[in-house]
Amino acid sequence: MIPISSLNRDTAELNEISIEIDKFIREGRYVLGDRLKEFEESFACFIGKKYTVGVGNATDALYLAFRALNLKRIGLCASNPLPCGQAIKMADAEMILFDALDDSGLLDIKKVREDSRNMDAILAVHLYGQAERAEELKIICDEKNIPLVEDCSQSIGTFAGKIHTGGFGIFSAYSFYPTKNLGGFGDGGMVATDDKKMYEKILKMRNYGQTKIYSAQTEGINSRLDDIQAVILLVKMKSIKRKNERRREILKKYRTMIKNPKITLLGERYFETSNGHLMPIFCEERDRLKDYLEQNGIMSAVHYPYPLHKQEYFSQDISLPVSESLAKRELTIPSFSELEDGEADHIIKVLNNYE
Repeated sequence: MIPISSLNRDTAELNEISIEIDKFIREGRYVLGDRLKEFEESFACFIGKKYTVGVGNATDALYLAFRALNLKRIGLCASNPLPCGQAIKMADAEMILFDALDDSGLLDIKKVREDSRNMDAILAVHLYGQAERAEELKIICDEKNIPLVEDCSQSIGTFAGKIHTGGFGIFSAYSFYPTKNLGGFGDGGMVATDDKKMYEKILKMRNYGQTKIYSAQTEGINSRLDDIQAVILLVKMKSIKRKNERRREILKKYRTMIKNPKITLLGERYFETSNGHLMPIFCEERDRLKDYLEQNGIMSAVHYPYPLHKQEYFSQDISLPVSESLAKRELTIPSFSELEDGEADHIIKVLNNYE
């Protein structure tokens, strides 16, 4: 069975990680240590931001950004993943939901520009690993005098032109969940900013709001990226560019060779900007296609079956037809960097034979 992703095929990298973990264990400093600081600095350089703060996960990263800015009404696309909604709820803020422009799941920017509802921020989510039109959203935010926050959980190694995703907002959030392009061996996240005061605020907030031991200066939580995850991620950073290029090779193969009128692919922006984190396809008979792939030895997954306004906890009595349609038709096929050419060819053949 071809998996939707595989975390243990790169044995050379796993061996190097084992060696580094052994060294780390002998060092004896496991929380807020030198390895975390080294990774924060390396990652900041990679994404082109001045400051980064390692936190427990990307949901916490968004929550901390929202609380640091004291946001109350946040505009976002209904096709965004569930953690975006939870982070907003955790921050005691309200979701102002917009429809997607098309199957990309990206915001319909025209509707955002024309909307008269009061918002105090916009959340740009780089869904599937493609680049949201954050440069355009930044212009709207500047016109409305509100901040832009970017969720880059799926877009490490994704660029809009020469700017890495996260380069337009006051804050950006990143995920190191194991299945991400840069994934650890457990949960992990990062907050990035170019604003020194906001950086210093997040540093306090991730560690109980304290700057000196047992003395809180501000609100805070316990959300620190473990140093052992930093050790793992420092090793994995060595290959992130190469592995993203491999993912893009797989996307190119899919784009040129999947030829079935029942299956739709994403448009130009996805293939021009994506880091290959997820490879969505769309089919009116999504569930039937999923079963067919499994019968032919191919795992697939749905990202995401329910738009935010159709989930019980976030429910809103509104109609967002594009987001609702996307949720019923999307299916993700394997695109991880260790996928072999023969496996990709088999996936293509099976998809083209679907009737």
